[in-house]
Amino acid sequence: MNPSVNILLVDDETRNLDVLESVLQSADYRLVRAQTADEALLLLLNDEFAAIVLDIHMPKISGIELANLIKQRKRTQDIPIIFLTAYYQADKDILEGYGIGAVDYLTKPLNPQILKSKIGFFADLFRKSRALAAANTALEQEIVQRQKAEDALRLVNNELEMRVQERTSDLIRVNEELRNRETALRASEAEAMAASRAKDDFLAALSHELRTPLSPVLLLATEAARNLQLSATVRADFETIAKNVALEARLIDDLLDLTRITHGKLKLENHPSDIHASLQEALAMTQDEISRKQINLDLKLNAKRYTVCGDDVRLKQIFWNVIKNAVKFTPAGGRITIETATLEGDENGSLIVTVTDTGIGMMPAELDRVFQPFSQGDHVIQGGPHRFGGLGLGLAISKMMVKLHAGSITATSSGRDQGTKVSIKLPLHKTNGHSYLPASNVPAAILPSSGVSAAGGLYGVLLVEDHPSTAQALAQLLARRKYAVTVANCLAEARAFLGQKKFDLLISDIGLPDGTGYELMSALRERTGLVGIALTGYGSEDDVHRSEAAGFMLQLTKPVSVQALDNALSAAIGALSAAVVPNMAANSNVAGGNGKGKVKHG
Repeated sequence: MNPSVNILLVDDETRNLDVLESVLQSADYRLVRAQTADEALLLLLNDEFAAIVLDIHMPKISGIELANLIKQRKRTQDIPIIFLTAYYQADKDILEGYGIGAVDYLTKPLNPQILKSKIGFFADLFRKSRALAAANTALEQEIVQRQKAEDALRLVNNELEMRVQERTSDLIRVNEELRNRETALRASEAEAMAASRAKDDFLAALSHELRTPLSPVLLLATEAARNLQLSATVRADFETIAKNVALEARLIDDLLDLTRITHGKLKLENHPSDIHASLQEALAMTQDEISRKQINLDLKLNAKRYTVCGDDVRLKQIFWNVIKNAVKFTPAGGRITIETATLEGDENGSLIVTVTDTGIGMMPAELDRVFQPFSQGDHVIQGGPHRFGGLGLGLAISKMMVKLHAGSITATSSGRDQGTKVSIKLPLHKTNGHSYLPASNVPAAILPSSGVSAAGGLYGVLLVEDHPSTAQALAQLLARRKYAVTVANCLAEARAFLGQKKFDLLISDIGLPDGTGYELMSALRERTGLVGIALTGYGSEDDVHRSEAAGFMLQLTKPVSVQALDNALSAAIGALSAAVVPNMAANSNVAGGNGKGKVKHG
């Protein structure tokens, strides 16, 4: 049985369409009616037709015009059109119809047998064309399959030939192959190293751009925090600013060093740390957001022993990440509970820190990936609004840090809107029953170094820095310390100043608009008595080595605290004094013992 094909009947008169349907009625056809040109065009757009029976005289758009539109479309231009007319057509009218693609003219009243014969012919032609197209498609697929089979056979033959060649090759060929493999391996290693260096360079550049704006903030905040002329309240405010900027710098390090952490190359500065104090400091950093959302906070520091051996800054970072997450996902008016407890089950005992919130909670699938880098909750993955922000790194980095401290971290939740509980377990430090209370990193009473030389004159400092805020803050702080400061914004200005007067100390940024601080220091390394301090937003060991090789005595990594600045100035003045009075060299405060070293940001 032949499949039915579509025949389009177009006539503005219903009775004419009825007549056409009665004539052509057959199981072989699906007769589709249209009484306007627009209706016909819409039907042609949505379906395929074997032939069109079209009345010439129609309102608005004539059959000739409609046929012209049909033939202009690639999809319908090959459909046969049979014109119907009740009027005598002049030769020119007939030629016009044939010229736009008509295949025949029939006059009314119709001869049913002629119409059925013509439609049957076009229907059969349509079926054969479709069958031929299907056969061509099948043939093409068969050709493709044969080509694939031939390719597979060719590959098998090539593999067999290679095996034969391997078995029959002599020792010289084997040695040559080994040499080629060794060469390829060296090339691959070189490419991998180049890619690694490119990644490190990018991360270092990103670190520089993120660190640089923080440097003047940290300099001025740490200076004000030590200024005894200010009230204790104001000093405390500045100390809070300084702590948060310093933590921001560490967070930048964590983001950029994620790969290094996963490879186990992160070094911790472990000391006995008071976890209760670390928790309270981490909590203070989120206090503004807690107050803004009016979150109820329960702090239950019940642990009898709470000293662990670890990196205090990293521990604060762990707690800050967890508390910040709880605050972020807890709605206004919710509750967060922070508890500590001592677990005495193992050899030295463990400390358990739990942070429980009444926030949006997590589903089992979310709990499975909560500690994976760049993981987001279902509110983002399933197309919900990304209203909470973040990159999904906080808990992932926290887990890595906890693991480095020989601890563990887990997250539990009863489901959506049921809150989340994060538990951190850390081994306790042996303290002989006494809790360790760490001293303040930099007491506020430490006095800054002075730029007045032993002879009573001022040490001359050439400050080369292209970041305006950093240059202004450094120049201001150096002037307060009685140094004679000259500021240059680029290498050209620095060289001009060096040609005009003598300087005792060079403090130079590494990345400058017209070159690098390495170039400047390399050219000045032979200048007698000049001490150089590198100032950079990069902080890798390679940068330290490059600074030393260029002739810098010290390197300050941005953001720079005033404590780090004073330490570097003290070391530099010690080196200058030793150069003038050799027998004082043993007492000079120079980092590293060889006049070179690195001062970390505070």
